[in-house]
Amino acid sequence: MPPWRIVLTKPHRRHVLWYVIGKSEPRAFYKATLHLVWSAQAALYLTAALFLAGLFLPQQHQHFMVAGLLAFYHAVMYVQLPGFINAVPHRAATWALLAFFLLGVAASPGVGYLAYLPYSLLHAALYVKGLWGKPTYYPNLVTAAGLLLLPLSATPLEAVLSFPLASVYSLMYRIDFSRAKKRFSATTAAAVAAAYVAAFLAVKVGHLWAVAVPSLVLTVFAAPRLNDLYGASAFFFRWAVALAPLGSHLVYMAFAVIMSALCVPYFIPAILYREVPRYRGELVAVAATAYVLKNAGFAALAAALVAGQVLYVAWRSFRERYYPPPPPP
Repeated sequence: MPPWRIVLTKPHRRHVLWYVIGKSEPRAFYKATLHLVWSAQAALYLTAALFLAGLFLPQQHQHFMVAGLLAFYHAVMYVQLPGFINAVPHRAATWALLAFFLLGVAASPGVGYLAYLPYSLLHAALYVKGLWGKPTYYPNLVTAAGLLLLPLSATPLEAVLSFPLASVYSLMYRIDFSRAKKRFSATTAAAVAAAYVAAFLAVKVGHLWAVAVPSLVLTVFAAPRLNDLYGASAFFFRWAVALAPLGSHLVYMAFAVIMSALCVPYFIPAILYREVPRYRGELVAVAATAYVLKNAGFAALAAALVAGQVLYVAWRSFRERYYPPPPPP
């Protein structure tokens, strides 16, 4: 359920970082939700700009593409944060978080991914309310771990395997457990989080294949169904991210496939207050083609497809009906 459609009840309580759903003053909650979505929209527009800059500025290609991926997962995860933690961050926290993210983007070419430390700490702190106590909180353990690993990243590949990969794992946990009609549990979520952290640390010492371990753990707990576009894409992604020993772009471009199957068609419309476009598989088809072309050495053709995909998604999204959230009565 979108956060702006949640009905609030009394009594109201004040918290340092959040407005708790059902226990906050309605107008303050509404304004905080608007600012949360506006900040996610800003991050989404930044994503498009960074991806296009990475395609057309080859000397800074890695920096812009990794920053674009980080911005994308900031947007899609932050807009869902109210559902993940049962609360909406205060407006000041929302804009401070985006400012810290921009600081990381600007400073990381000079000081490395440690520039994202303020962003990672504040973003992880916002998850503290939703780490334990309810089944729907447990997947947040994976996301929070990825946030804390981001400033420890020493290479672009490690940065991609931090918060972005953790975000995908946590979303796949939620989706595939639900599709399998399995209950979220502290044990399974902690096992996925532990396997993920161990794999990240193994990558840091040169074992690039180690990412297969959390993928295997997640698959044992809840294998994706292969009878639809999301399930096939999720299954592909789980093993493609372990192919870094054969080339880092086998990992980078795998994100394009899973993004096109899940986050782009469903979460971008929510961020933009638009109805969901009726895609027919063309997003995944283009992303998969770009994946093959890039890793076969046809970088220019792959770049053209990615640029076209960005523009196509923008066009399809903005032609849909706009539905802003109504203010509270």
